[in-house]
Amino acid sequence: GGANWRKVQGIPSQSRRTRAILQHPSVAGVVYAGTTEGFWRSTNGGDSWMLTTSRQLEINAIAVHPRAPQVVYIGTNNYGVMISRDAGKTFVPSNEGYSGRRAYFILPDREQPGRFYAATINTATGGGFFFVSNDGGLTWQPSMRNMPNRLIAYSILQDNRDSKVIYLGTNLGMYRSTDRGASWAPIGALGSDSPVVEKPTKRRGRGAGSGNNGNNTATAARRGSAVAATTPVPAAPPVPAKRADETVKRAQEALALAGYSPGSAPDGVAGPRTVASVRKFQAAKNLPQTGKLDHLTLAALGLAGGMQTERTADGLENAPLALTETVNALVYASDPSSVETVMLAATNAGLYRTSDPLKGWQKLAFSSGLDARTLCVSTSAQNPQAIWVGTSTSGVLVSRDGGKSWQEVEGVPKTAPINVIEQDPERPEYLYVGTTQTLFISRDGGEKWLRRGGNLPYGSYTSIIINPSNRDEIFAGSAYERLENNGIFHSNDAGMTWKRVDPDLPSRRVWTLALDPNDAGKLLVGSHSAGVYIARRDVSANAAANAEK
Repeated sequence: GGANWRKVQGIPSQSRRTRAILQHPSVAGVVYAGTTEGFWRSTNGGDSWMLTTSRQLEINAIAVHPRAPQVVYIGTNNYGVMISRDAGKTFVPSNEGYSGRRAYFILPDREQPGRFYAATINTATGGGFFFVSNDGGLTWQPSMRNMPNRLIAYSILQDNRDSKVIYLGTNLGMYRSTDRGASWAPIGALGSDSPVVEKPTKRRGRGAGSGNNGNNTATAARRGSAVAATTPVPAAPPVPAKRADETVKRAQEALALAGYSPGSAPDGVAGPRTVASVRKFQAAKNLPQTGKLDHLTLAALGLAGGMQTERTADGLENAPLALTETVNALVYASDPSSVETVMLAATNAGLYRTSDPLKGWQKLAFSSGLDARTLCVSTSAQNPQAIWVGTSTSGVLVSRDGGKSWQEVEGVPKTAPINVIEQDPERPEYLYVGTTQTLFISRDGGEKWLRRGGNLPYGSYTSIIINPSNRDEIFAGSAYERLENNGIFHSNDAGMTWKRVDPDLPSRRVWTLALDPNDAGKLLVGSHSAGVYIARRDVSANAAANAEK
């Protein structure tokens, strides 16, 4: 009855955490164990064990099919649900191609019921994928035509005027689809007036050439890079030919510092070695491999800002910029009194604004000393001049004059990166902030803050959504690594009290949540390793609770 215990032999001690144990319900002597180092099987009641999967698998749950005793399911931490049809001897992935995919963002199409978009990251191999569902999330199809292999999408935004246009914020800058996600093209490539520094002829020793005849070419960025934070790419008129020598020399110096030395002292001459070094650098940064020092390449080398400064006398001080940094979030800045549509992009280089992504962006500079790495951004139609942003090390920042000036928000610690900021669409003074440690709530526009709320554990809160039909109903998703601190939490009183409502998932680490606008009982859950799951909720019970208020 538990008075005496002995260690189970056969499972090595380095498999230090056993997260699931299951005695087979109908086969005597068969016992399964899920550990942090694979799936173990015993056929003699636990006297000896055999590892039947890779040690790389972390097993969170085990189940046996009630009517098919040979079928065993395991929920893993990075590869989704896997199935065995031989009583646990071998396993194969399931999830209709979604195994090993962290669903990072889910967006319902605002015009086509049942159509959803999802951006995922492959937790096993790296790289991102974009999926489309036309049946309310039951099945998904990849939709990545013209996307580079290394692209990872962190944000999805549907154009607020033309619903066929979809924007992606990615690790390689901005991408755009004009056919509801069927095909993609990068935004920010230079047009026919793009300045480049050509390999010089022997006669002149230097020269300036034309661009790419107006065709869009790929932009690039490196996640975590600080290059574009101070030197974004000007989409501007040509660099005068007389500057070519100095530009080439500076580029040669920058190439050497980056580990792509042309092999000789910088001399300002774009000879074969310099061109070869430029090509290698462009390949490493996922830029078009032209061998030319165009603005995209110069920006990646950290040189475009200096060129822009030297030309401020020509009226180019506020020239639009092409985003080549990692774009973490995209939102529209809603202002009912303005005829202009403004989009905001939170990037690793700061916050940017545009009225047309195809024409370029302008940076909304923060105050001196504040972290430019912007992870999320939030606006409200009820208070269009207020912009809230979450940073990596400066906490929450707010501008109350449309981005002209910024203040640090007291009450939300700067010790943890800010994952998400959500405002009540009807009550903008109600604010919800999710950090990598906990969740904060304000009901007075950020003057005072409440940490968490009743029954809400510490966690890394990655997604917060407000029911548009009941603004007191809040869902929060946590991707914290500890099981008791991750999952889906629900509040019916605007965050004052919470309860756990997540279904049984292979991994309860939740990265994104979305409500189905056409089905009040459906909640789409972006899991850590198994793609998108659908959770059903009791709408009638919630409506009754709301009616009692």
